[in-house]
Amino acid sequence: MDYESESSPEPFDELRELPSDLADSLAELVPDVPYRLDTLPDGREIVIIGDVETFADHTHRQGDNPFGFLGTCGLCSCEGVLRQFGIEVTEADVVAHAIARGLCETKGPAEMRGGTTPSDQCRILADFGVPAHVETADSLEDLAERLEHGHGVVIAANAGVLWDDADYWEGGRANHAVVPIGVARNPDTGEIRGMIVNDSSQEAARFVDATTMAEAWLAAGGRCVVTDLVHTLTADGTAPPVASATPPTTSTTTTDAGERTQP
Repeated sequence: MDYESESSPEPFDELRELPSDLADSLAELVPDVPYRLDTLPDGREIVIIGDVETFADHTHRQGDNPFGFLGTCGLCSCEGVLRQFGIEVTEADVVAHAIARGLCETKGPAEMRGGTTPSDQCRILADFGVPAHVETADSLEDLAERLEHGHGVVIAANAGVLWDDADYWEGGRANHAVVPIGVARNPDTGEIRGMIVNDSSQEAARFVDATTMAEAWLAAGGRCVVTDLVHTLTADGTAPPVASATPPTTSTTTTDAGERTQP
């Protein structure tokens, strides 16, 4: 199911109308993480936590690079996270950097070239000025906690489950990288109803229900790249740049922390 707001709801500021546990959680958020009430296409109400509207503009269909690399889901995910922090890079910039540093797959068919591991993604983000680390989560709440406190995140998921397409199941392994940009909670109970994700092989701001997220991500290992930095906003509502879009020229190395993702 895709998430598409049928209206432009006002920000939801009346915490007293929410369950006490959820209200307390929202009250503890980093001040710059927005939240509001909205409705899914099936009519269910949700509280969306995260700057979904802004971050939805930070993705595009992968393969937009001059090298003919099509397996660039992880590199596009890095691009999207960097742009969350005000670093204006393109897929071509990130792919060129990864090729030069040995941080992506460069052999095989075009669909395989550009594949990355979470370790590769951490090095790329750090090279552009956004340090990050790899975590292994046990629950969707672990992911929600990172997003709700302003971290940028890339998750290693199974494309077959995520897209409901058996051709990409590949034994259920993590074979695709996407960027969660929002948490959708039940406003009555605080329960996670799903996540809003940017998927460079599908579309921006796609709603993925909690069951599918668990099967696609947790069952595939629950691994994710989490930025050490959290988002802040300037007075005009934009993210201030935290680093130059030009990474250091010295070469880097990385240890392989898993199979590279390509779809």
